[in-house]
Amino acid sequence: MSKVSLRIFNIILKATLGVWLKATYNIKFDISRIDNLKPPYILISNHCLNWDPFTLPLKIKETVHWMASDNLFRSKTIGFLLTHLVGAFPKKKAVADMSSIKTSIKIIRSKGIVGVFPEGNRTWDGKQIDTLYSTAKFVKMLKVPVVMCEQRGCYLSRPRWAVKGRRGQMSLNYYILMQGDDLKLSLDEIHEKINNAVKYNESDWQLEHMIEFKGKANAEFLEQYLYVCPKCKSISTLHSQKHSFFCEKCGLTTHLNNYGFFEGNEKYFDDVNQWGEWQRSFIGEYIDHNHFIFKDENVLMKVEDSNKKLTKGIYGTLILYKDKIQFDSKDGTLFFENINIIGNTIQLNWIFEFYYNGKFQRFYFYPKNRVSAYKWTEAVDYIKRIGGNHE
Repeated sequence: MSKVSLRIFNIILKATLGVWLKATYNIKFDISRIDNLKPPYILISNHCLNWDPFTLPLKIKETVHWMASDNLFRSKTIGFLLTHLVGAFPKKKAVADMSSIKTSIKIIRSKGIVGVFPEGNRTWDGKQIDTLYSTAKFVKMLKVPVVMCEQRGCYLSRPRWAVKGRRGQMSLNYYILMQGDDLKLSLDEIHEKINNAVKYNESDWQLEHMIEFKGKANAEFLEQYLYVCPKCKSISTLHSQKHSFFCEKCGLTTHLNNYGFFEGNEKYFDDVNQWGEWQRSFIGEYIDHNHFIFKDENVLMKVEDSNKKLTKGIYGTLILYKDKIQFDSKDGTLFFENINIIGNTIQLNWIFEFYYNGKFQRFYFYPKNRVSAYKWTEAVDYIKRIGGNHE
């Protein structure tokens, strides 16, 4: 798409979808500190919403070209929207991608703006995750100013595990993070600057501001992220219904209020972030002492054919062991050694995918939004960190 056509699309987008987003999420902007900055530059931000590529450029006159995971472009609809509405381009995960680098250089040379989310993923609990070191390399290579957008209230407006938003308040504040001599710093120093800028915990921010985020079903689909019961230590027995979150095995019940905090007589944690931190520690210890970890049934597996298109797929049972993932179906059994899995991630909350021996593998969990696909990537990440030990 030509630069003029993309510009026209962006104007229309901001006048339609942009107006809806600002009204729906009650977004406040502060761009006063970058008013006089002209492209080219790199825009970075913490990553909270699917809408981030649309909300962050709303007060920026020029088109922001977002570097996005190539997995998003597997959907023709999403790929079209990203390419033609926000000027996004694909970046392969966990592997060197010269195509995305060449595209970025072309955009910068034409005095454009490249958008990057240094975390690489959206937050599940409102807390920043460590940024990718490759972002520092990217900044060092392009040698243009870096603008940071601080997003506040975005996670509570629509948590990643939720399917509906809440009405509260979002603030987007922009400032120049690096320019001039800053770009001559070492890679480690640039990485530290980026990591410190993105570092954030929405629970801490909410304790200070206590803004109400009104929702009709605050806890709905929380089991996509939280999958271990703190009372009976069971895995995959948690369920949500409107504001309630409970364990179907032991009966533990708590409620998530309009401020993003748990309440009730059986409250083990104050918020989702605390529960998630405990869960991460628990699953690590569990893996250390067990060979069989967990399994899910009614899982649809799809792979890519020779034309890079996803196959129709086959249903089966996905099982995680300490040394491998096993998929049992009517066609037989497949094995994937955990230590050789790369690029494992979650798409659309309910899809687990990775590359194995250069081949793309994707798993859909049913019932949709009621099974934690997240637990698979969290467990595999831990197993890879400890070396994929065999039992």
